[in-house]
Amino acid sequence: MSNELDSQITESVFKDKILKFYNKKKYYLFALFFLLLCLPIFYQVFLSIDKKKHSSQFEKYSELILNSNFQDANIKDLLKSNNETVALLALGKLIETNKNSNDTNYFFNEIFNNKAISKRTKELLKIKKAIFIFDSATEEEMLSLLDLKNKKSFFKEINLEIMYDYYLSKKQKIKAKELKKLINEN
Repeated sequence: MSNELDSQITESVFKDKILKFYNKKKYYLFALFFLLLCLPIFYQVFLSIDKKKHSSQFEKYSELILNSNFQDANIKDLLKSNNETVALLALGKLIETNKNSNDTNYFFNEIFNNKAISKRTKELLKIKKAIFIFDSATEEEMLSLLDLKNKKSFFKEINLEIMYDYYLSKKQKIKAKELKKLINEN
């Protein structure tokens, strides 16, 4: 009988503690429950809106390309797209259609200023620009594009090779020989 009484008392005390805790913290518990319930829903809504925005940019690019008389001005707007793929596709199309090197330099500068382009992609685009302006570039332009001092660059060897070829094309054999030593060391 004393065991029954003890168990009833401990059960009653436990219920009282739970009720006190609930009365003190009910607003916090409600907020926590609300966050746990609504946060995944809001996240999914955000992802669907973002996906829809990116797909609309792809649609716009596709419509411009499929249109037989597309204008460069419309594609230039896509260079500033926050979708990296659309911006790169627009750059490729603009380079393909324009033969003016000043316009092409402008296109590259626009895409370098785009915040959506990743660091590694910007490095690749600098290599592409260096190859594009290879014949008419000055040594300073090539060095600024190919950042040979950056030892952490993923494309360091390619940068060295391009600069080596540049020095050979400009008949600067001493500088080319120094770069060849650097290439062999790596």
